[in-house]
Amino acid sequence: MNDVERCSECGGKLISEDNEVRCESCGLVVDEELIDSGPDWRAFSYDDEKEKSHVGLPSSVTKHDKGLSTEIGFKDRYGKELSPEKKSQFNRLRRLQLQSRRSSGKERSLSTGLQEMHRMVSQLNISKDVHEVAAVFYKTASDKGLMKGRSIEAMVAATIYIASRFYELPRTLEELSDAARVSKKEVARAERYLVDELDINLKPASPVDYVPRFVSELGLGKEVENRIVEVIELASERSLLSGRSPVSIAAAATYLVAKIMDKKVTQSSISEVSGVSEVTIRNRYQEIEEEMDL
Repeated sequence: MNDVERCSECGGKLISEDNEVRCESCGLVVDEELIDSGPDWRAFSYDDEKEKSHVGLPSSVTKHDKGLSTEIGFKDRYGKELSPEKKSQFNRLRRLQLQSRRSSGKERSLSTGLQEMHRMVSQLNISKDVHEVAAVFYKTASDKGLMKGRSIEAMVAATIYIASRFYELPRTLEELSDAARVSKKEVARAERYLVDELDINLKPASPVDYVPRFVSELGLGKEVENRIVEVIELASERSLLSGRSPVSIAAAATYLVAKIMDKKVTQSSISEVSGVSEVTIRNRYQEIEEEMDL
């Protein structure tokens, strides 16, 4: 109950009631419109008390209805075992409810796209913040009618790519095209289309943005990460990044520093985490090594 325990007027005991803190003696309201940030548990039986089931999930922009609509659960037991007839009835009601929540083709498309987004962000281990921004981009594009005639998978991948760039945690087009099971060219086309139509201002990706993820996935330490960043900054000062893919520079610098520091990291393993071919890594690595005399 905050730090206040006694009424400043009469010294009476303070109590919390009806979203306010007031004095039990004189009725003075000390604070009001309090928000209870604790969990909202509700138990209706002994079994519920054991499970501590929450009354509902918080709203989320990653769901087509923000998660605010009710759902008929997938349990076959409501207090007691349901008869086969009742199970059939609940299945039918559940199906009708899902259809009612996605009454239009646009809503069905939006729901399908956001479900596909959930699958992809889970597969790629995308952060919650990036996921939510990608969902906002996708919903905005859907509201503007930009999905018509385009691949849902490619558009989802494009929104995740844009959102990850927005947070300076970029993912490569190769990663996203693999997760979406569409071509890299299709994802790139969808990304350019969305950036133009939604008037999104994206900063060019920097090789440094890719380094933390590469280091983490390869099991290298902070010291290695700092050295890689130093190499990239030196390469930038010597104009070695011009016309080169940022992700290929990051991959090559990672291999170069790992080799210098005697870390057992192969071009193959870096290629796997970066999506850059071993040939490209080797070419960029040799360019940096020769020009910087490392």
